[in-house]
Formats: sequence, C-alpha cells, structure tokens
Amino acid sequence: MTGENRTLKQLRGVAAKLTRDLELQKDLLQEMFIHLIRVQVELPDRTPSWYIKSCEFHARNYLKHGRSVDSHKRARNVVPLGQVSNGADGKAVFVFEPADPLDLHSELVTQDIVDLIMPRLSYMQQQIFFFLIRGLGVREIARELSITHPAVIKHRRKIAGFAMELLHERETDSSGALRTALTAN
Repeated sequence: MTGENRTLKQLRGVAAKLTRDLELQKDLLQEMFIHLIRVQVELPDRTPSWYIKSCEFHARNYLKHGRSVDSHKRARNVVPLGQVSNGADGKAVFVFEPADPLDLHSELVTQDIVDLIMPRLSYMQQQIFFFLIRGLGVREIARELSITHPAVIKHRRKIAGFAMELLHERETDSSGALRTALTAN
C-alpha cells in the first residue's frame, strides 16, 4: 500500500469517526484534503500522523462552526468583502462585492438591510455593524476599533434592537397594506 493510499484510508476513517452521514463525510474529506495540502506546504517535514491529526482537528472545527475555518467569514484574507466610501451627503456608504456571483439575491437583500439600518446607527455602531457583516468576532472588532469588548457587545445589542424595530415596522406595514386591500374589496 502506497503512502497516498494509506493517507486516504486514514482520512476516510477520520471522516467516518466524526459523522455517519455519507454526504457530510464527502465534504469533510474534501475539507481535510485541502487542509492537508495547505499544511504540507506551510509546515513541511512533519510526520504523517501529525498531518492526519491536524486534518482531524480541522474537520472537527468545520463541524463545530458549520463552515470551513478557512472561509472568508472566519479569516482575514485577501478577498475584499466590501468597501466603505463617502456618499454625496458625506455619510458612509457600504458597497458589497458579491462573495458568490451566483447568489445575487442574497447580496441584494444584504444591501437592502444595510441601507435600512445604517441611517439609524451612530458612527461607532456603523463601524461595528460593518465589521460584524465582514465576519469579525467581538474581540477582533474591539481590537480594530480600540474599544473594550463589552462596549462592542452593547453596540451590537443596540444594532439588533434597530433591526428588530425595522422588522416590526415591515410586518405592520405589510399587514396594514393587506388589511386595506382586503377591506377595499
């Protein structure tokens, strides 16, 4: 048995140990292969068992977080997720570049949400909201803005409150419009 076949068999065993779902095993195997290649390039001269264990940790993290630890939401990479520019009125305008060009609907919905919430937020809340959209965690945002993480949590709660207000306004508007349409008939 060659070294590559042995590694493949061990990775299949790791995937089978982590889940019984065959489709998820295939996803995990693919994630582990990508991770294996990346780690072998970045950290050569490790033992095969070290690489397998690293792949297992990577797969566990994938399962724990529901997405790849190498995805744009979890890591700062060179893929630009959005940019800030100043509009004609001097306010910050957030422009998003689609992460997945085939998922234009999600990008448009995200842009609509941002456009509705932004006018209600203070400058600090806008900055925090933008970092949250980019996938940064509370402590990372605190570090970027040089504030405490409890302050970020406080602002995040206020942002969520504004979002809930918008949701309730939309529900009221749509149900009011529906009642008007029903009573008109």
